[in-house]
Amino acid sequence: MAWFNSRDPYRKLKKRIGDRKVLDRKEDLMVYAVDASYTAPPGNHDPQLVVLAECTEDVVETVQFARETELPIIPRGMGSGMSAGAVPLGGGIVLATERMKKINDFNVTERWIECEPGLSCAAVKEEASRRQLFYPPDPSSYKISSIGGNLAENAGGLRCVKYGTTRDYVLGLEFVNAEGEVIATGEMADGRDSLDLTSLLIGSEGLLGVIVRKRLRLIPPPKKTYTLIAHFPTVEHAVGVIHAILPELVPSVLEFMDDAVIEAIRGHDPYPFPDGTRAALLVETDGNPDTARMEAERVHEIFTEFEALEIHTAQSAAERERLWNLRRLVSPSLSRLADGKMNEDIVVPIGKMGRLLQRTSEISGLYNIRIPVYGHAGDGNLHLNAMFDKTEPKQVRAAHEAIEKCFEEVVRLGGTITGEHGVGASKRREMKLQFSPEDLHVFREVKRAMDPDGLFNPHKLIPAE
Repeated sequence: MAWFNSRDPYRKLKKRIGDRKVLDRKEDLMVYAVDASYTAPPGNHDPQLVVLAECTEDVVETVQFARETELPIIPRGMGSGMSAGAVPLGGGIVLATERMKKINDFNVTERWIECEPGLSCAAVKEEASRRQLFYPPDPSSYKISSIGGNLAENAGGLRCVKYGTTRDYVLGLEFVNAEGEVIATGEMADGRDSLDLTSLLIGSEGLLGVIVRKRLRLIPPPKKTYTLIAHFPTVEHAVGVIHAILPELVPSVLEFMDDAVIEAIRGHDPYPFPDGTRAALLVETDGNPDTARMEAERVHEIFTEFEALEIHTAQSAAERERLWNLRRLVSPSLSRLADGKMNEDIVVPIGKMGRLLQRTSEISGLYNIRIPVYGHAGDGNLHLNAMFDKTEPKQVRAAHEAIEKCFEEVVRLGGTITGEHGVGASKRREMKLQFSPEDLHVFREVKRAMDPDGLFNPHKLIPAE
């Protein structure tokens, strides 16, 4: 190829954007060969090079270089994804936006913030709070995950039940397309009459372009918040509470934890879970002080009606943080149960949640694989975690087969195989469980229309034909 230089094949790109932004040493490439999931197919996934973009122009130059060299581009935020979506399967250019952290504009009157993709979700929340405003989306990884990654995966979080997902707070964005052009959408477009591609880009997992800027909607913060935790003797009691709360109230948080999760937390935190606890619910109500208080009182009544072993309402900010810490400990605490973990994020209709939990327990026993369950019960988004010994091939196979059976049950119940982690490479094959050949054909046609040469993030989300 004309671009190739045996001494430095990437000299042209380095000259365009600067040497310090292009990594091609083996030890640097290894770092960008994985994300937080560790669920990519086996093999060496080192990219050919990594670009640490610092501005939109760097992204444009990299896309143009990729077109010239016929190297694919794998967009990457902070690498906190759980579906191997940022893993460079087959190599290519990892285009990392972790250095693009500017807040470009902030409008208090119209209640929005414009920022670059590398800014963390926590930073957006903090900046909004500083201006007496509120950015509700809160994935569990909000302290480290980037806003660009949140948009690419349409990240959910603990407050989805009341406030919705990332999609509900995007007013417009700018992205670099497969031709190396900067395209504005929604409120960021000059002409509002043009086709709005905002919704198409959100949740597209880097297959259609590289998001370089976005305008996010903010809202007034709730004036009062009440946080409660209750412990139950059975999972059925907890599910009964969920079914009783949701037709009547819309809490801002409704989180479920089963007995295996509680056991794991006990290994890290001395919180006194009552003896006999088999499930727990963390609930928050917020908004107008009187309404939030009345809703909290009603939640307490429902807890009592369903024979809660113990109920605790936080009486201070410190106590509230104490209860939240239990929920935040779930994922790291599970590592004490086994050194292997498949963390899946399914969604089922609320009314089918009890059935799913029952079937998951049965599948766990059938394959002799422990599957702790926790998650956002308020919108049916649960995390199933198959725990296994990574050194035992039989356990590894059993864990994969158990999760596959769980996916089949989820689809049979009218649910979906992912709620917030995305499909990426880890669940690409399972897309055929949920979508018909005609559906998948439409997905491929959209991809071809936006990226005819297959430049962006190959081998992700859409199964091969």
